[in-house]
Amino acid sequence: MTEPPPRLSLEVTARCNYACPFCYGVWHEREEMAGPELDTEEWGAILGECARRGVRSVQFTGGEPLLREDLDELVDRALAAGLRTAVYTNASLLTEERLLGFKRRGTAISTSLQGLKSYAAMTGTAEGPWRVLEAIERAREVGWPMGVGITVARPNREEAADLAAAALLAGASEVQVGPAMWEGRMKGRPEWMLTPGEWEEAKAAVRAATAGKGRVGFAEEFFCGCREQPELARERWPAPGEGCPAGRAFGVLGVTGKYRRCLHTVEEWEWREGGEGGRLSSRKGATGT
Repeated sequence: MTEPPPRLSLEVTARCNYACPFCYGVWHEREEMAGPELDTEEWGAILGECARRGVRSVQFTGGEPLLREDLDELVDRALAAGLRTAVYTNASLLTEERLLGFKRRGTAISTSLQGLKSYAAMTGTAEGPWRVLEAIERAREVGWPMGVGITVARPNREEAADLAAAALLAGASEVQVGPAMWEGRMKGRPEWMLTPGEWEEAKAAVRAATAGKGRVGFAEEFFCGCREQPELARERWPAPGEGCPAGRAFGVLGVTGKYRRCLHTVEEWEWREGGEGGRLSSRKGATGT
């Protein structure tokens, strides 16, 4: 493995207060990848190493990163190392104080909006979407708007256009829409995946509902190009393209501090400063499936 890309996603915890059935967290496939979590000092050392090795920005994610009591300290350590920072959260634990703290630090925030009527089914909770919509609106009001991600699966596909429009109306800075991917918890729910035709219909509806209202983008992958396409997909879904769009944009450091080329693969490398001339070691932790 060569030097890390300039952007890294840091999975600081596998813990989450939601149980989204479509969650792509790799620890749902390989339990050993869920921990043990690194502590504050271990992540602090990694953040310093990231800066020394040319990384320019990091996004703290999970799981739900706001469950880490030391998240603010981790953000501060990243900033002290000269890194730009971002946080991806489900927003259920995002208080006014924390929102203003992120704004003060210059830490970008993104969240997800996975349903309106289908919110409980899509998050595995008894919650509704209002707390998230209120957080998006409040972020706009304080001058630090959030980006919003929307995952489209069978339970919420009829709401895709309304979800994107609601996020923009609440004040999202941008909206990214993509189909649920066959990985993590979704490996047990192939019936939740859209067909290519259903995905094209969802995209058309989103475009019609949001034309001229804000920045909307689409992720097109049903399967990660870093992984072998499963047998079930070979007739119904298109094969992944060459390379991995996510992997070209940023790398991932998982809960235990090992490196993955993208969010979706289970193949890991050890991260050790000084190994192989200061490069990421090619010793693999787990193999892809």
